[in-house]
Amino acid sequence: MLLGRFGTILPVLAIAGSLAGKKRTPPGAGTLPTHTPLFVTLLVGVVLVVGALTFIPALALGPVAEHLSLR
Repeated sequence: MLLGRFGTILPVLAIAGSLAGKKRTPPGAGTLPTHTPLFVTLLVGVVLVVGALTFIPALALGPVAEHLSLR
């Protein structure tokens, strides 16, 4: 249990350390600022799509299971 718990913490800390050591680059033409309404709209859209893809298969299986149980 200790190996499973701490074995994953060490690589995550190594990745965080390497990201923290990177130099900061100025925003360019290809960056998406996170304080604009476009970013908020895209974020909310992605969250809704992922949430829908999580629940729609379960909702679609209800009528299928009911149809199969009638036979």
